[in-house]
Amino acid sequence: MKKDEVKKLIEQGVRELNDALAAGDSQQLKEFMAVMARFPRYSFNNCLLIVMQKPDAQMVQGFHAWKKAGRWVKKGEKGIGIVAPMVYRNKEEKASEDGEERMLRGFKVVHVYDVSQTEGKEMPEFARVTGDAGHYIDAVERVIRAKGIELLYEEIASGADGVSRKGSIVIDPKLEGAERFAVLTHELAHEMLHWDKVKRLLTTKTIRETEAEAVAHVVCRAVGLDSTTHSADYIRLYSGDLDVLAGSLDGIQKAAAQILELLGAAEAVKEEAAA
Repeated sequence: MKKDEVKKLIEQGVRELNDALAAGDSQQLKEFMAVMARFPRYSFNNCLLIVMQKPDAQMVQGFHAWKKAGRWVKKGEKGIGIVAPMVYRNKEEKASEDGEERMLRGFKVVHVYDVSQTEGKEMPEFARVTGDAGHYIDAVERVIRAKGIELLYEEIASGADGVSRKGSIVIDPKLEGAERFAVLTHELAHEMLHWDKVKRLLTTKTIRETEAEAVAHVVCRAVGLDSTTHSADYIRLYSGDLDVLAGSLDGIQKAAAQILELLGAAEAVKEEAAA
């Protein structure tokens, strides 16, 4: 797959998402966000490329990475084209701490393969969460407090499940399980995305609420939880132009990836303390 083909595929994917939203069809965006949940560290464009080429992908790696894992790509399988940065050593600039200064010189198309396209050594079975959110509630609470955000559990006069107040999150104490985790993540997304003055001027409440719910949905899916607090409306976003839609989904993906990374770090610290 060439660069111009990748560009056209991305443009086509964004256009199809936009058309689906305008028509009130949430299925395509659901599929896209499911891919975002499975690959939280991939960029918006790469998630879009994966969903356009193989929406059922579960685990992707390059040819040589699979070979190191004791598996090989089946004969005749077509790779999934994604974009990767081209980084070169800069001999003219001052060397970095590791002895080399590296410069980003653009992007190139590389191909990855889903585990279903490979064969060989059996893959290990990864533990999956079945809906008990207690473990993750503790982790997200620690992430919130570690970011210097006050976390309170008390009834909210407006009747809302949760509220973000710039440096403070309030959660209805009656919420339990996956519902509590989803609302905690939703409000954390607000804290991360929506208290910048410029951001608030350039967005509406509808956009901000939708982005926060989308982040929570992706994070819940990524950890294996079924969040019941999100209505189907979260998926419809808003009828903006292609650039606005793409920008919103890019922010959703980055926020979800950051939260998942922080959750992983919080879990690692807890395990070390218990050792």
